[in-house]
Amino acid sequence: MDCRVYEKARACLCVLLPTLLLLNAQARADDADEAPTPIRLGNYELGRGLPLGDSGFTVGGYATARYDDVRGRDPRLTADHLSLMLWWEGGGRLKFFSETDFEESLATKRTGPDEERFLALERFYFDYTVNDTATVRVGKFLTPIGRWNPIHADPLVWTTSRPMVTHAVFPGYATGVMLQGTTEIGEREMDYSIYVSSGTELRRKPAEDPFTEARGVHFNLPVSSRLQVGLSLVDFEQDQTRGERKRLAGMDFLWTHNRWEISGEGIYRGSSAGAPHTEKGGFVQVVAPLRGRLYAVGRFEQMRLDGTDHPARNWVAGLNYRYDRALSLKAEVTGGSHLPDGTPEGLLASISVLF
Repeated sequence: MDCRVYEKARACLCVLLPTLLLLNAQARADDADEAPTPIRLGNYELGRGLPLGDSGFTVGGYATARYDDVRGRDPRLTADHLSLMLWWEGGGRLKFFSETDFEESLATKRTGPDEERFLALERFYFDYTVNDTATVRVGKFLTPIGRWNPIHADPLVWTTSRPMVTHAVFPGYATGVMLQGTTEIGEREMDYSIYVSSGTELRRKPAEDPFTEARGVHFNLPVSSRLQVGLSLVDFEQDQTRGERKRLAGMDFLWTHNRWEISGEGIYRGSSAGAPHTEKGGFVQVVAPLRGRLYAVGRFEQMRLDGTDHPARNWVAGLNYRYDRALSLKAEVTGGSHLPDGTPEGLLASISVLF
């Protein structure tokens, strides 16, 4: 292990572990299987959103403060995300959801044009419930590929960093029409999403290479009470490589038992431009309970990206104190080899709140 990464790991443990253990000891519910006491302000419960009277509208969101001390950059503290969600449920078949995200709203140091403040439109769509098994969605939504991308919110994922396979191989958002719901497969209920995109991206991020056209499906089948398996298939073109057809096939899984969790995603993306433009890889992540609501998290990933001669390998080792779905504190050390530009190597820490 690189000496600098080792020193960061040791500093991370020395500073963070006592803090997390103290928080854990002060939790009212010593047994992590017991629901924690909700954080309330009057009638408002953190993580549930705030109803706006009897209008049917609810406002919520999440915020993340992040500290980075990574190779090649000075340490910095940022308000990484400030997300505002607004949704409407009028009691009928029609529903509405929107999410805006003020990225890099505050930072002690900026490192380039891709990290400037930007108000992103993350999601904006209408849902119409056809029946108990089918809903039509129209607008901008998270691309249903794999398991990580549709989860989306920082408080709901285990690490501050994100695997390459979940963002480097396909656009994270699609604007179009999607049919989603559940259908019975034997004695199991399988979730499905079938979508098309015309490529008209609504207020895309500056660093995003959006779809110009996409047709895809995603299925998620609970094989047992502990194991879920997903399949993704997409045929698409992107704005920066118009005329190049890309076909992606991916699998994902989630296994849980007694607060242990093992998950992973793998993809293969072929290209009409030939084999040198093929991208493939995946990751496996393990979450292990330590004490109370404190967890250890480890992840290994390998990716072969377009235009590279060697596969990129990345590892993550960290801690997560998850009070409940609304509040989590994370710290991790990352490293690897042949990593693409912008992939962090060093110490990352964050606190995320879902409100």
